[in-house]
Amino acid sequence: MQKLKLLFLAAFSMFSMKTFAQQSCYNVVGYYPSWVAGGNYYINSPSKIDYSRYTHICYAFSIPDGNGNMSSVDNASALRDLVSRGHAANVKVLLSVGGWLTSSPSNTPFEAISTNATAINNFVNACANMVTTYNLDGIDLDWEYPTSKTRWNAVAVPLGNRLHSMGKLFTAAVSESGNNNGNNYDNVTMLDLVNIMCYGNDALASSAMSYWTSRGVPQNKRMLGVPFYSSDNNSAEHVRKANMAKTTGGGIMIWDIASEYGDINAIYNTLGTICKGDVNPVPQNLASNKRVVVSSTEVSTTTSTVASNATDGNYGTRWSSTFSDPQWLYVDLGATYNVNRVKITWEAAYASAYDIQISADSINWSPLRSITGNTTLVNDVTGLAGTGRYVRINGTTRATAYGYSIYELEVYGNAVVSQTPYGGSNWAIPGKIEAENYDNGGEGVAYHDLTPANQGGQYRTAEAVDIETCNEGGYNLSYVQNGEWFEYTVNVNTAGVYTLQARVATNAAGKSFHIELDGQNISGPIAIPNTGDWQTWTTVNVTTPALTTGTKVLRLVVDAAEFNINWLNFTLQSDNIAANKTVSASSVEPETDFSAIKAFDGDATTTRWSSAYTDSEWIAVDLGTTQSVSKVVLKWENAFASAYRIETSLDNSNWSVQKEVTDGAVGTATISFPAVNARYVRMHGVKRGTPYGYSIWEFEVYPAPAAGRQTIAAINPEKAVTAKPALFAVNIWPNPASDVLTVQTKGAAPLAVLKAYSIDGRVVYQSKVNGANQVQVNVSGWPKGIYVIEVGDSRKKVVVE
Repeated sequence: MQKLKLLFLAAFSMFSMKTFAQQSCYNVVGYYPSWVAGGNYYINSPSKIDYSRYTHICYAFSIPDGNGNMSSVDNASALRDLVSRGHAANVKVLLSVGGWLTSSPSNTPFEAISTNATAINNFVNACANMVTTYNLDGIDLDWEYPTSKTRWNAVAVPLGNRLHSMGKLFTAAVSESGNNNGNNYDNVTMLDLVNIMCYGNDALASSAMSYWTSRGVPQNKRMLGVPFYSSDNNSAEHVRKANMAKTTGGGIMIWDIASEYGDINAIYNTLGTICKGDVNPVPQNLASNKRVVVSSTEVSTTTSTVASNATDGNYGTRWSSTFSDPQWLYVDLGATYNVNRVKITWEAAYASAYDIQISADSINWSPLRSITGNTTLVNDVTGLAGTGRYVRINGTTRATAYGYSIYELEVYGNAVVSQTPYGGSNWAIPGKIEAENYDNGGEGVAYHDLTPANQGGQYRTAEAVDIETCNEGGYNLSYVQNGEWFEYTVNVNTAGVYTLQARVATNAAGKSFHIELDGQNISGPIAIPNTGDWQTWTTVNVTTPALTTGTKVLRLVVDAAEFNINWLNFTLQSDNIAANKTVSASSVEPETDFSAIKAFDGDATTTRWSSAYTDSEWIAVDLGTTQSVSKVVLKWENAFASAYRIETSLDNSNWSVQKEVTDGAVGTATISFPAVNARYVRMHGVKRGTPYGYSIWEFEVYPAPAAGRQTIAAINPEKAVTAKPALFAVNIWPNPASDVLTVQTKGAAPLAVLKAYSIDGRVVYQSKVNGANQVQVNVSGWPKGIYVIEVGDSRKKVVVE
């Protein structure tokens, strides 16, 4: 039976010889070496490239190590310039990874990467990170040359899947034929462009195009190589190669465009129309390696004819049904697409009549096209119009006595992707946002995740974002990586300045992230302290600039991983009436730019005022007019005041003390006092908490609330300075301490927590206290210095010797 089928196929092939048609447009792919920037090459700067002549430019090369790591590129500034200029001219810019190495072909980094699952994952993540970091359009894999199909597939398949999931291109530079391990480039149909390194004469070029045609690479993906690096390659040869590409391929690939010998105008003029704008010559096969369901499978003892063969990208494997009508197979595209093209490559047992159908649920099917009288083995059906997740080939009439047998089913179209809030409603600001409930839309739209699957295995398991169960209830984001981001559609319901809080956990210091709103950084870097464990939580907070009302997109960006994040919370502050007003100070730290105005510029993370190294220093603000004020917020840098006064004045000469603080500490201090009319407000230092001067990130002043309006104190659990309840007291002895410190509380709430902070704001100790309680703390192992002991709103400073 198999012999008869093979004879039938051979006979059929005589009547279906491949013919080549000219494309509606052609690609011109140029390689630009990283080492030419600023050198003596003919084109030694991206500014000298004529971008109108190219559709794609590959920046060559970045080289991974054997562990798959690839953290940087040579001359990164040149790459950024290339991307900026290329995108302005509608040219796609890719990073070419690899190249010819002294160890090629048997001992390249790719050989080592391909045999180690961790290295493969590292490499795929590194490539995805490069794409994001440099705003690239894809990756070009230049592996010269893979020693086996197995090793090629181990690296290329997950890389291609990752890039396509990001909506990016995956191309490869390949050898000209089966020589130089050309047969080992497997699954070539997943490539968006195949750049054929054929730099020889016309006969070799013709042979190369025939070889890659026989490998199943579509005409519009075959890029014929042309060398620009030698004076032997003249304009006449470029014209001949361009004409050959017009009839057998989809364009030209050039190594390299920085050399002086090439004639890009000869190639451009010969090709005629190059693919710019909305013309897309390299559509992505949406069915590649997707799940297939079939009505039946032929039972064969000699050949595997399982359903998955129909979408595996290999034209040597096939699905085959039992020998009856009707039979069908459908592919699950994994998401909803607007389908415009379906291509079927039949084995000898083909369908003379069949229907192409589409469905949203794999139950209810709608027709896309009915085919009758088919006599060919390759059916490329274009001009389709339908939207769905599932595409079915429903065979109604067999052309042979056998079943239906398909080498490859390909589906093309455009993703139906829209970003919508998870759960259907926008998050409200002010209010809390659960981190795990990022928007719908998928990779590159609602989030960017660098790991291949949900590493936590919880909640939204069909997506790659890593989510785990949280011991505080619900879920949290976990396993975050540098460069990842997550977006949330929000409604800012009230304009103003907000306190932004985040619930975080990590087991090491040095972690951070930031928050953007419609592309604007509203938080600066948010540092995360070492909480000791992945499920030991703390709340960090920053102050935002003034937010405007409206529907916006909030993005959480990971800057230094790893850490866990549970939620974000926005609390509206009253208007800070001291922002950007006229200021004065007793002094500024010598030879620095820590001027007084920087304590009133709204930046609480990167700019600050710092005084001379003496106790009696002050900083004041002129509110411009007399106003009723009742609160000051000071955001101390590490050089804090242990004792200071908040003073007000109507004339900048006669000052009244509104509050004396004697237990100052690092961090944010909220000082409230009875409403008073004032035009000038001053912090007057009494005693420094360190050998340095006084240093304040931000000095804020708030008006008194309107009469009859109840106020709620801002959430500031670590550093708020408020009046102490009369029935609550904290005593500490001895002070200084060197061995055991005794902390006695009276009247503490049942769930009160004792915390000890180092001078840089880190929590070094904590325990629960309740009622009349006495806690002994062993401080013998603590570094010598100043510490702040906190129970509720009460703080005491202690010295450890």
